[in-house]
Amino acid sequence: MFLKDRQTSIPLSREGRPFRSSLETTCILFDTIAEAQQFCEAQVIEYPNICCEVLDAGGRAHPPLLVIEHPDCGPRDESPSGSRRRKLIAAALLLAVPLLLWLDWRRNFSLILPTFLAFNCILTGLRFLYWDFGVKQRERERLERLERHRKIERGQP
Repeated sequence: MFLKDRQTSIPLSREGRPFRSSLETTCILFDTIAEAQQFCEAQVIEYPNICCEVLDAGGRAHPPLLVIEHPDCGPRDESPSGSRRRKLIAAALLLAVPLLLWLDWRRNFSLILPTFLAFNCILTGLRFLYWDFGVKQRERERLERLERHRKIERGQP
């Protein structure tokens, strides 16, 4: 488990203070994920600026199994409101495409700019949908890895 500052990602000590040197970092080892989670929850309550990342034996080669922050933190990228916002932006961009193409069509495609904007809206809307898919896929994989580790801890195959 690693502790870092929520806003700057600077590694922190157990007391919530930055290390004197960038070479000084520490990871805290736990026997179970439940112990690490309990410790992290207590730390973020005591030091609200801390963010705890619980990793497996692979370390930083994989995304963290758990990221624990103070409850007062704003919604993360993985939150349902973030997903809803990405989908609404994509829908708005894709709904603007027919209007922009119609506008240029009415002028016998002499303006060019509306068609250019329409294609950019398509690409940007698709990018937002792809971003949302990627966030959901990453979260699904994280939950599967976390469940596998919890099963191993319980001694299940």
